[in-house]
Amino acid sequence: MKGDFARVTFDPARHYSQVFQQQGRVLLEADWNEQGHIQLHLLRALVKDLIGPCWAPGTGFSIAGTSTDANDKTTTLALTDWTLSPGHFYADGILCELEQSCTLSQQPYRPTPDYGIGDGKSGFENPPAQYALWLDVWERHLCSLEAPSIADVALDGVDTASRAQVVWQVRLIDPARADKMLDDVTAALNLRLDAHAGDENAIKQQLAKVAALRKQIDGSDTSGNNNDPCTLIRQVLQARQTYACPRLVAGLGTVEGDDDPCVIAADARYRGCENQAYRVEIHQGGLAGGTAGATFKWSRENGSVVFPIMGSAVPTTGPDGNGTLAVTLGRLGRDERLGLAVDDWVELVDDDYSLAQRAFPLLQVVAVDVANRMATLRVPKGITPYAVSASAAKHPLLRRWDQGDGANAQGVVPVAEGDAIALEDGVEVTFDAGGLYATGDYWIVPARVAGGGTLDWPQASGGPAMVRARGLHHYAVLGVADDNEDGYRECCCRFEPLCSLIHTRTEKADVVVAKTDTQATKAVTKAPRVSKTGGTSKTGKP
Repeated sequence: MKGDFARVTFDPARHYSQVFQQQGRVLLEADWNEQGHIQLHLLRALVKDLIGPCWAPGTGFSIAGTSTDANDKTTTLALTDWTLSPGHFYADGILCELEQSCTLSQQPYRPTPDYGIGDGKSGFENPPAQYALWLDVWERHLCSLEAPSIADVALDGVDTASRAQVVWQVRLIDPARADKMLDDVTAALNLRLDAHAGDENAIKQQLAKVAALRKQIDGSDTSGNNNDPCTLIRQVLQARQTYACPRLVAGLGTVEGDDDPCVIAADARYRGCENQAYRVEIHQGGLAGGTAGATFKWSRENGSVVFPIMGSAVPTTGPDGNGTLAVTLGRLGRDERLGLAVDDWVELVDDDYSLAQRAFPLLQVVAVDVANRMATLRVPKGITPYAVSASAAKHPLLRRWDQGDGANAQGVVPVAEGDAIALEDGVEVTFDAGGLYATGDYWIVPARVAGGGTLDWPQASGGPAMVRARGLHHYAVLGVADDNEDGYRECCCRFEPLCSLIHTRTEKADVVVAKTDTQATKAVTKAPRVSKTGGTSKTGKP
């Protein structure tokens, strides 16, 4: 959530049930937001515990691979044209909604990360013999630039509250991709095994579980404990969060003195002049280390400094291979702290970029034309910038990041596990060894001037705690397909509304009663008649 927040205080481990406002006290946005988080946590936990992690009412999100014409002729569809039924679906208690039927390739929150870059392919073309369809569910933060309807036009561009939007995407996984996921988890666990000698037994047990999962995927498990395919795919999708979820600890390091009177003394630990909410976000996912390893970016404003893009020119290239890109902006920020300056790193973003969870190189500002609201960005040789959409409906924008001198040629910082990485003003972060990173994983580090310069960071065993990444996704398996067996079969549970079940039961009961009454009437009609003398004839007549 890249909003202008002072901090995010909700922690389910604290078991808070309500936030109380007190008279005469300062009202902070963190308290209001925590109350919303508490309510959501309660509701989603109830739905998940009571019904299950993966279910749908009625026919919501059911998938059809055939179509029937007016003459009752059935045609098998290509996977791209399989249809998704409108309705509701619940993944870990989170409500996913589809208002009208769509095909897999035309789902509303496309493009997914499986879409090709520039070729228009959806990832459903030419499916393998064995695969599964699954639902990737996450929440996306939207400011007034990304969702203009939430802004009141009477305020003339001044924004107020922001929104969170539930995003769901139907995606495909096959055995090869499942193997790659488990290979990455195994590699991460081996890194953790080398770094944490004291946890050797626990990590080896985790490695054994991942190896067993891999054998079941490959069909080489001879133990006879093969799981149901639906359960198996769910375990694969959750393996990163279960065994290799990234963790980070934030702290304050020693810094050299500074003669600048505007900077707080070096012995004050956090040396910034203002309270900040540092956001550390993974840019390129994967394992740490190597030339193609995981990278991150950071912002002292929680990534909330954005500028609307009104237009961009075609990148120009000089004789040395380096180029520039001129971008016209709707505004340049309301002050210097929230504005744009030379040497700032920026990310070109639009709806497609966010939904597909892209991680293109960041670009550096080389010039700012205030009069024309234009920023010129450097495009280094060999770097391909993201081609931001020219359509206002895609909400193109420029997002500022603050990593400064610590960035590489692509504007990001390589993840180096186990070593303290300095951000600024004494703030340091350390990634725990053995993490498998994904684009969008993030942590928020609130820094405070009060108290001599401190960090509002969780504590454990007398020191800063290792904290799991935020922004994790939720997964549900819709169904599995196997050309060698029964074709496609659904994995989720389905329920009719209680009223429908009650009516159905009542109707069945009425039928039973009606049948009983009819049988009783027939029995009375056929019963032998009693004669006046008390005897009966064989025919039943007196």
